[in-house]
Amino acid sequence: MRPVRLTLQAFGPYANREVIDFRSAVEAGLFGIYGRTGSGKSTIFGGMTFALFGKASKQEQDPASLRSDHAAADLATEVEFVFDVGERRFVVVRQPDQMRPKQRGEGETKSAHEAHLFEATGLALDEITAEKRGKIIAEKKVRDVDAAVTDILGYGPEQFRQIVLLPQGRFEKFLSAKTNDRLTILRDLFDVSLYQALMADLKEKASEAERQVREERAVCVGRLKAEGFESTDALLEGINAAQTTLQERSVFEADTKKQALAAETAFRSAEAVEAKFVASEQAHAKLTVLTSRKAEFAIIADRMKQAARARLIVDVEEQLVAVRKDVKDADTKLVEAMEAQSQARQKVKDATEALTIEEARAPELDAARKHKDDLERYDEVLQAASASAEAVEAALEAQRMAHAAFKKSKERLDQLRKTRIERASDLKTARNTESRRGELTRAHTHLLAEKKAAEDYEKAETAVVSAQAAFEKETATSAEALKYETEARAAYATAEQALAAAQALHLATKLENDAPCPVCGSTDHPSPATGDIENAGRDQAFREARDRLEKAERAARQVSEKLAGQKATFEARKEYLSSLEQPTGSLPALLENVRQTEADLGALGPSVNLEEAEAALDALDKQIADLETETERLRSEDDKCRNAATGARAARDGKLEAVPESIRTKSKLASALEEASRTLDALVDAKDKAEALVKAAREAALSAAAALKGSEESVSACKVRLEKAEAAFRTRLSEQGLTEELYQSLKPAIAMIDSDSESVKAFEIQLNEAQGAAKAAASAIGDLTRPDLPVLKEAHEAAAAALTKSTEERIAASGRVHQLEKLRKSLEETVRKLDEAEAESGPLRKIAALTNGDNPLNLKLETYAIGAMFDRVLEAANLRLGPMTSSRYQLERDTEGGRGSRGLGIQVFDVHTGKSRGTDTLSGGETFIAALALALGLADVVESASGKVRLDTIFIDEGFGSLDTENGSGTLEQVLNVLNSLVRQSRAVGLISHVPLVQEAIPNGFYVRKGLAGSSVEERGSL
Repeated sequence: MRPVRLTLQAFGPYANREVIDFRSAVEAGLFGIYGRTGSGKSTIFGGMTFALFGKASKQEQDPASLRSDHAAADLATEVEFVFDVGERRFVVVRQPDQMRPKQRGEGETKSAHEAHLFEATGLALDEITAEKRGKIIAEKKVRDVDAAVTDILGYGPEQFRQIVLLPQGRFEKFLSAKTNDRLTILRDLFDVSLYQALMADLKEKASEAERQVREERAVCVGRLKAEGFESTDALLEGINAAQTTLQERSVFEADTKKQALAAETAFRSAEAVEAKFVASEQAHAKLTVLTSRKAEFAIIADRMKQAARARLIVDVEEQLVAVRKDVKDADTKLVEAMEAQSQARQKVKDATEALTIEEARAPELDAARKHKDDLERYDEVLQAASASAEAVEAALEAQRMAHAAFKKSKERLDQLRKTRIERASDLKTARNTESRRGELTRAHTHLLAEKKAAEDYEKAETAVVSAQAAFEKETATSAEALKYETEARAAYATAEQALAAAQALHLATKLENDAPCPVCGSTDHPSPATGDIENAGRDQAFREARDRLEKAERAARQVSEKLAGQKATFEARKEYLSSLEQPTGSLPALLENVRQTEADLGALGPSVNLEEAEAALDALDKQIADLETETERLRSEDDKCRNAATGARAARDGKLEAVPESIRTKSKLASALEEASRTLDALVDAKDKAEALVKAAREAALSAAAALKGSEESVSACKVRLEKAEAAFRTRLSEQGLTEELYQSLKPAIAMIDSDSESVKAFEIQLNEAQGAAKAAASAIGDLTRPDLPVLKEAHEAAAAALTKSTEERIAASGRVHQLEKLRKSLEETVRKLDEAEAESGPLRKIAALTNGDNPLNLKLETYAIGAMFDRVLEAANLRLGPMTSSRYQLERDTEGGRGSRGLGIQVFDVHTGKSRGTDTLSGGETFIAALALALGLADVVESASGKVRLDTIFIDEGFGSLDTENGSGTLEQVLNVLNSLVRQSRAVGLISHVPLVQEAIPNGFYVRKGLAGSSVEERGSL
């Protein structure tokens, strides 16, 4: 991108309208933007950033705050930026969200953000005005303009801030950033979505392959269990058992088949005897039916004789009917002849009137002949000037073809440009989508881990609460048991004491003086127990108290043991809970986040091949460029043909002044002559037709009169023939002794004479045959006994059913053997294929694991690719750093980085010491130089890595004050020399600085002056 002109109005510190023409500065190559601190130097770059992307140069700044506080209320904030990309020129105009005075009434209203993008290729800068900015690419809709600008430049606002403007302190931070932070920055700068997609794709395919094998093996186990087997060995045992069952069923089937055959033979023999009895019954029944129909066929025979007499009258009746039809036809023709005569007379009248009308058009006919003669004379003039007319037609045809070709090419070019904008927008969307897919995938994985941890923590908490409740409950139970034990022990002691006292009293009553004590053997009894005899019965109470104490002691021991177990469980669960990390969010929230993330991933749709889309867009750019050249050529050809046609037309018109202008072309004159001929021919033809119609009508009238006379004569002759035919019919009826009514009633029977004769004969034959059949059937029975067919049939069906059942059982046993054999073979083949599939997917799973970080370095493919690009960045940076440090320093990668991001650290190799050291050991000026070299190297790599990005101009914001000088030069001179080398490489560099030495070294550029009413820009040239 090369800046051409920037216009700032009510923007930032610029209260009025400031126009900055970059042509001289960019042509000089190295230029500066100078001014005091806070004057608005960086705002110039901010204006470019806002014009292109609708965002401020500082990411955290709100675009709405860009309006100047010094501007008049009625002066709108607006930025216009004219810039070149390659050979194409563009104009972008933006107005941010801002408050403006209402057009009616008092107060303010808010104007929404507006943007317009034009292509001004071919327009000089002075020709670009507010009324003429070129062809509109996109307008009004900010999103469309943003997409089109990003497509044209090949980068968005973030990359623009990082590689077109090298901001103060940004790359010092990058230089000293931690490895993980640098990884994040490089991931934003370089498009590694391809590697992310490849990692995800390999991981997904490996998981899919592993899942398929696992699921197929589970299917095999399920198929075995569905058949009732736990293993393939059990299946083989089942096959052997099924084969044994099949053999048993086959033997049983053979036995039932013999029994069924014997039952069938007995049944078939009985059926044959039964058939003879049935045949005899049927023969006698048929004979009875035929005998009952004798009277019916006698009537048919009598009707047949009368119909034979009536048949002798049919011919004369047919003659009578034919004559009657002839009379009717003759009457119809007579009526038609009379109508035809009337119509013919009317046609004669109409034709005569039409002829009179045509004769009255004689003047019109003469005028038509004269007009045709005039046109024929004009034709002679045109033929004389035919050469000029042909030249005009050729020129006009060439012009039409040239214009059509130009129009078609232009329409195609417009369509391609529209297609390119759409595809570029789609490509940007696809890039964002793939980037978003990677973010969502990582977030989804993290959320699943958090969900699992939250579920484990929740289960552990529930287990602790449950164990605590059980422990507290058991503690209460233990206290009750101990209390019961204490009470039982006290009761036992009381009962024991009472029992001892009762026993002593009982013993005292038995003591005698000088007699030995049964307990101690003493003959001296100084203090014998005293008391009442009511203490008797204490022994039973003592035994009951002892039983209660033993029961209480057992219960206390059991409760104590159970309490100890509950306490151990409670302590173990508390310890497990304390070992878990407390989740950051609630489980329902995590579940909702997982669901939402999965929904977001699904909403992104299928992945897009970005390389193919970019290649297609590049091909479309080439096609557009070629078509633009061709369209310009066709435009010139169209203008050339238009001029040639104009000249040829002027030469032709000079020769055709005598001919009316409307028919000066040969085609138009021929058309007019043809029209005149048609008119004249139509008039002549109309008169000839009228005369012919009169003649034809008169002849038709004569023919109609003759036809009428013939019809009258034909009617008379037909009536005479009718009288003769009626007399012949009456005579024939009399001869046969029939009346006309009887004859008409017999007519239907005439057609049935032959069929009646055949039916009578057939009946007689059937009667004779039935009599013979009845006699033969009775003879066939003889002395046979009629069998009990239902009993034999039942026995036959029972035997057949038994055979069917045994056959079905044998078939089922055979099917079971076949089914199990088929299952065995299928499982063997499936297991073999699964083993092969598992072996085949081994390399895929290994590659997926390696690319996703399962390698000795824990390094993902994405990080490796970023490291490769980082090598190129350091190599390009060292090309700048060497000259700026007198070849003392070189940047190199620190290969001792942490696992997972190894190799993205930066060290500085010092030639003076021969050792590498950290970038934090550099001085302030050295840090600026190293950061500047790194930024320039990064810009070079970004430009070379993208075929679309063109960094024709870059800006460096501040930092030069940290460089030392020697007699006015020193390190600053070395840095400026490197920047001058960039200029020699066809790249303009703008320095945003307030350092006087920089201004003296690079006088070209602009100076921003800060005043009380706002800032203004002055253009500076070489001193």
